[in-house]
Amino acid sequence: MSITIKELVALPSLRTRFLAGHSGEDRAVQWAHTCELPDPWNWLGTGDLLLCDGYSFPADAEGQVGFLEHLAQAALSGIALAEGMHAPALTPTAATAADALAFPVLETAYAVPFVTVARMVADSNSQEASARLTRIIRLYDVLRRAHQANFRDNALLEQLGNEAGARLYAVDIRTGEPLLPTRAPFPASFRQALFEAVEARSGPLPTFLRMSVADESLLALPLEAGRRAVLVVQPLSPRAAPDLMVLQHVATIADLEVERRAAGALRRRESGARLLGQLVDGAIDLEAAETRLSAMSLGGRPWRLACMGGDTPITAEELQARLGAENVPHLVAQRHDGLLILLPDAQTTEELFGFGRDPRVRAGISPPVHSLKAVGDAARQARWAMEAARSEGRCVVVYGDQSPAFLPRTVAEGEAVVARVLGPVIAYDADNDSQLVHSLEVFLDSNRSWKEGGDRLGIHRQTLVYRMHRVEELTGRKLNRLQDQTELYLALQTLRMLNGG
Repeated sequence: MSITIKELVALPSLRTRFLAGHSGEDRAVQWAHTCELPDPWNWLGTGDLLLCDGYSFPADAEGQVGFLEHLAQAALSGIALAEGMHAPALTPTAATAADALAFPVLETAYAVPFVTVARMVADSNSQEASARLTRIIRLYDVLRRAHQANFRDNALLEQLGNEAGARLYAVDIRTGEPLLPTRAPFPASFRQALFEAVEARSGPLPTFLRMSVADESLLALPLEAGRRAVLVVQPLSPRAAPDLMVLQHVATIADLEVERRAAGALRRRESGARLLGQLVDGAIDLEAAETRLSAMSLGGRPWRLACMGGDTPITAEELQARLGAENVPHLVAQRHDGLLILLPDAQTTEELFGFGRDPRVRAGISPPVHSLKAVGDAARQARWAMEAARSEGRCVVVYGDQSPAFLPRTVAEGEAVVARVLGPVIAYDADNDSQLVHSLEVFLDSNRSWKEGGDRLGIHRQTLVYRMHRVEELTGRKLNRLQDQTELYLALQTLRMLNGG
């Protein structure tokens, strides 16, 4: 058992007495440490006795009360102020608050250096330190066993949590998305509390970031993984706060695993992006592609292709982390102005991509793909469905189920539409090295403004007028008729999507 405040005060050599909070005399002291920072509760924790010369101890009653409340909330065992140093007198209001909190406020004689108090606590807790060392060794044994099992069970955090007496979540502080798999999902209330706690700080995160959700107290320990991750700790029992020293070792192990997975994910993403690009372009032997897909747990049919627009607020790295945390095999590639994803049909859901959490998402999903020969067509269909999502202001459109009637059903149908409407213009451009198709696209995109269209093309408005008259002659359509405008616009959109842009 650790030495208590009562036993510490009873030692004559320490010459320490109570100023307030006498009813907390049975609090265990696991460690004693000096700290003059203005927020010591972010650096010390459960069972720690704060040794303070008084530089950071407030002089006013309200400040002292808040200071003591923060220390008590962080489960420190007490605070010892140095007599005759820099600490202002404890106000009656603060003394009353300490009594109500059962939080010991002590005073140590000027002649007793704090190192004497720290050594006494360490010597008294040698048995406790031995038990802690045993727990820490067990933590690294969990990591060793996980390496031997090649991390197949994805239960590293759960096993570490069992040793630490807490439920653990390794998450990205920017998105709140899990970076390591867990059996239970990261609660939305925890995610919101994390966002608020991080936003409230202007500088780097402290060693222990404390958060409250309803009646629960949580901790967040920063991980070094790109300085963007934290380990969120939810104690299994509110009566038994986890050992903070043990948690720091848990965070180190979690950080190693996050970095290991990130490095592996980068290699897989680069390899997968090349493979997906080759499949879309038809530039790979299908038998070789089958073998590589099987090695990536993507050997089963059917698949689906999803396309997310460049205006979607998620990077390839973030998407891959999300899919990896959900144990969904996938390929992700950056194509033109968006992301292209291949994944198993059975695991393709709107919820998987978090469409419901961000209304800015614009994505399209292809029908099931049963042959690798059809991957290129499916990529275009996903792209067309994404364009429909953009035009209708929807988060996601599934091609064939929800896509508008104007979208071509097949690549062949799309090519036929382009040939029928724009064929003569495309042929004219090819024969004369002109830019009628591009000029038409810019003109329509400029709401048929001669001035804006000419400025964007870098030509005189009369030159643009001439070009559009030439388009009308070649297509047999009039740009002042709504029906003809619509046909030309949709044909241009189809041409762009057929070209992959």
